[in-house]
Amino acid sequence: MSSLLQLLPFFEAVARLGSFTQAANQLGVTPPAVSQNIQALETRLGVRLFNRTSRSVRLSDEGRLFYQRVAPAMGQIEVAADDVRTLHGRPSGLLRITLPQLAASLLVMPYLAEFQTLYPEVQLELFTDDHFSDLVLDSFDAGIRMRAMLQKDMIAVPIDHDQRRVIIATPGYLTQHGTPLTPQALSDHNCLRYRFPGSGKFEPWYFRQDGGQLTLEVNGSLIFNEDRLIKDAALMGLGITQRFANTVQRELNSGQLVEILTEYSGDFPGFFIYFPASRHMPLKLRVFIDFMREKRSQQSRPQDASVAP
Repeated sequence: MSSLLQLLPFFEAVARLGSFTQAANQLGVTPPAVSQNIQALETRLGVRLFNRTSRSVRLSDEGRLFYQRVAPAMGQIEVAADDVRTLHGRPSGLLRITLPQLAASLLVMPYLAEFQTLYPEVQLELFTDDHFSDLVLDSFDAGIRMRAMLQKDMIAVPIDHDQRRVIIATPGYLTQHGTPLTPQALSDHNCLRYRFPGSGKFEPWYFRQDGGQLTLEVNGSLIFNEDRLIKDAALMGLGITQRFANTVQRELNSGQLVEILTEYSGDFPGFFIYFPASRHMPLKLRVFIDFMREKRSQQSRPQDASVAP
């Protein structure tokens, strides 16, 4: 009979991934083996840990309480294993990072091959999600987010320079509806908006005005929770939007999109990698942060940036 400690990795994997199949793939076993171990754990505890249907696996109330207690302990076991590996001076093990798709595309993917070459024993898992995951409960080593989105009890390290935000639309839209001359004039236009999946709040639009920063809540008939769809809608001439310049530079260069309100655009704080202040930093995370900071130092700093990172 398996001990309680031997059964916990199966529970943690299913709870985190929400799938017996995905848990089996990660653990290197078969789905029936995962199911048998979960059943054994439920028998040992005398409660049902998961509510299972043909389409989903969800934690029961008892399972959620158990996971909240088990996940931090499992994280500490992994940290202990990393500490032992550190004695040999080589970073290794699974490094789990939660980040939005935009940060993955702009900051991590261009350097992924180089990182793997430098640290072949580190397994890097990039979990792209615009929800704000609990790093401890969801077993993440760190996250990447904009500074305004960070929790106060986190250590945050900048990994890019300020990001320039631009207001864009197609020439066709501007010909049909006119070009706004001030940020306030956007109230007369259809603005393509982004809603944060986690909080449900709308992403504010940022401007430089009268030597300071102006934040506006705009209105429009189309709302998205994915950056790519907003750009697609803008290219279809459905409205005006504000995006990071790096994500639409090709379309601006080709003339498919036009930047407007240029005198009000500016650079705003970019992305930070963050982790709990109370948590011991494993070597695998330390080398990843150092690597990203080195890439940041190699980037050309915006010449007109007025906000220090």
